[in-house]
Amino acid sequence: MRFLMSVCRSGKLLFLVLLIGFIQCSSPQKLIDQKQYDQAFALLINKAHKGRISASQITQLKQVYHQSNQTDHEAVSALKASGSPDIWPEVYDRLNKISQRVDAVKVLPKELKQQLDYKPLDLEEEVLAARIKTTQYYNGLAVKLLESNDAASNSEALDLLGKVQQLNPAFPDLDKKMRRAVFSMADNILIGFKNETGVSLPAGFEEKVLDKTTFAESSWQQKLIRTPEQAVGITYRMIVILEEIEVSPHKSGQTSYTEQKEAVTAEVVQYELQKSVSLTGRIQLVGTDYSKPFLVSPFDVSSQFDYTYARFSGSEQALALATLELTKKAALPFPSDESLIRDAATELNKIVALLLK
Repeated sequence: MRFLMSVCRSGKLLFLVLLIGFIQCSSPQKLIDQKQYDQAFALLINKAHKGRISASQITQLKQVYHQSNQTDHEAVSALKASGSPDIWPEVYDRLNKISQRVDAVKVLPKELKQQLDYKPLDLEEEVLAARIKTTQYYNGLAVKLLESNDAASNSEALDLLGKVQQLNPAFPDLDKKMRRAVFSMADNILIGFKNETGVSLPAGFEEKVLDKTTFAESSWQQKLIRTPEQAVGITYRMIVILEEIEVSPHKSGQTSYTEQKEAVTAEVVQYELQKSVSLTGRIQLVGTDYSKPFLVSPFDVSSQFDYTYARFSGSEQALALATLELTKKAALPFPSDESLIRDAATELNKIVALLLK
C-alpha cells in the first residue's frame, strides 16, 4: 500500500527542473548576487545541457557549482557535529542536492567539465545512510504521535509516515501504521466492493467478501459502514477491487500399481483431480476528497480443489492402510466455477479482516 511516489535515481534532477520554471525571468548574475545559488545553478546547468552556455556563464556555473556544494558540505559537517537527533532530514536533503549537482555536471562534455574543474564524487553510500537515518527519525516521531490517540496527532503521524513511504515504501509495518492513523482519525470507514473483471460474479459474492462477522477482532468494526448515506464527519473509503478471475482447466490423472501382502495381491488404480480459481486485485484506502488512493494493498487469493481416490481389484487384505482409505472415498465430479469462486471470496474476506486489525 503506497503514496504513489518514490525516490529513485531517475528523478535526481527533478528539483533542478522545477526550479527553472521560477527563474526564467532572472539573470544568472542577479541570482548569484542574491546568493540564490541553487536557482542560478538550475538555470545555468539547463543552458549547458542544451549547449547554449556562453564563456561568462561557464565561469558563473563553476562558481555556483562549487559554492553550493561547499555550503551544503559545511552544513552537513556542522549538523553531524551537533549530535542532535533531528538533524537527519536536513543532512539527507543537503547530501542529496550535492549528489544531484554532481550527476548533472557529470553528463556534460569532457571539455566543459574540465573548465568547471569537475571531479568525480561518489556519495551514494553516504546519501543512502542519511536516507535510512531520516526514515527512522520520521518513523520514531510518528509512532510517538500514534500513542497519543487523538485526531491532530494521528493526522501529523500520517504526514510523517507519508514521508517514510516516499523514502522507503518497504519500511517494516508501514502500511499497518498508516491504516491505524487513518482509522483512528475517521468517524466512519465506508467499505465497498468493485468488480473490474468484466465477468458476472456468483450471487452473494460481494456479501461474502465484506462479511462483517469476520471483523469481530477489529478495533474499528463499529466505524465500518456500507452505504454513503450513513456517513457522518470524516469518512475514508476502503475499497476491495477485483481485477481478475483465473479458472484453471480440469486436470485429471491416474496411476496404476500393485500392492502385495504375504500371499495376496491387489491391483490399484489411483485417480487425481485438480482445479483451482484465483482472484487478484487490490484493496485501497481513499481520502475524504475521493482523490487518488494513498494506500494500496494487492491481493492474490485462491481456492483449490485437489481430490484423490482409488479403486482396486483383488484382495483387500493386500492393501496398505492409506490405500484402503483412498478406496473408500467417493468418486466426485469437478466443482463448478461458481462454487470455487465463492470459496475464494471467503479467503478474500480474511484478507480484508486482517487489514482492519
